[in-house]
Amino acid sequence: MRLEETAVPSPGAGEVLIKVAVAGVNLSDLGQRRGDYPNLVPLPTTLGSEVAGIIVGRGADVTAPNEGERVVALVQGGYAEYALAPAAQVMSIPEGVSSAQATVAPIQGETAYLLLDKAARLQEGERVLVHAAAGGVGSLAVQLARLLGAGMVIGTVRDAEKLGYIRELGADIAVNTSDANWVNQVMAATKGQGVDIVIDAVGGPLTQPTIACLAPFGRLVVFGALSGAVPIVPPMLIAKCLSISGYNTLIQPPADQLRAGRAILEYIAKSQLRVTLEHSYALADAAAAHQAIEAGRTQGKVVLTV
Repeated sequence: MRLEETAVPSPGAGEVLIKVAVAGVNLSDLGQRRGDYPNLVPLPTTLGSEVAGIIVGRGADVTAPNEGERVVALVQGGYAEYALAPAAQVMSIPEGVSSAQATVAPIQGETAYLLLDKAARLQEGERVLVHAAAGGVGSLAVQLARLLGAGMVIGTVRDAEKLGYIRELGADIAVNTSDANWVNQVMAATKGQGVDIVIDAVGGPLTQPTIACLAPFGRLVVFGALSGAVPIVPPMLIAKCLSISGYNTLIQPPADQLRAGRAILEYIAKSQLRVTLEHSYALADAAAAHQAIEAGRTQGKVVLTV
């Protein structure tokens, strides 16, 4: 990736022009750069799917939102000073929510919310395990699971130094999957019953032991493969009446995306959802942001400031 000067885009029909204050960095951006992500866009391209900033231009047919309004949006090409977005998909940023906080809504926030609400069909009192719980989606999913009614939340990480962080987020149990007995820890915490839901962005070698943690009729929702390996389905799937499903935020209906994004912003505005913002990079340092995520040196939200 390199920083270049380009012309400021002009909003067309149904579009608004946003002067970007903060752009979010996501695993999907890394996958697009590497070429190993679903729904690849043609190259060359400007990466970045979520921005927060101010409306500075509108297409001729756009009546809302107003110019000067602070908004967050799902875009194509967010690592930039200006970005275009469909007016219908732009969300106003509530009072008391910073631009950096708001950037979690369009991708990571919506992903965490819809993983639990729509894909996993979380029911009141169920036990939820979140892999990669210190990451952008995971740190939100741990908190949202509780807000959406989970009876127990277990978060996992591969770095013992991050165990305290996910406990601070509200996880009842924090587990290091680098420990050989981590499955036993989960089963002990659930009194031998296992968990009802697993939210997994890791896959690969974690898949078999993860499935062993599931209670009968449990649901495993896979939305990534940080390990670089595709999950392998074991015979236990039939024996325990388990289900495994995949999830991709970018193909969700716009109405679901907006519902989830607005819920995230409301939770933040009410101080019910904590957004961790410890990793901020200048726009010119986007490559360093990607390298930090790939090396596992980050927790919470990673942003580029413009």
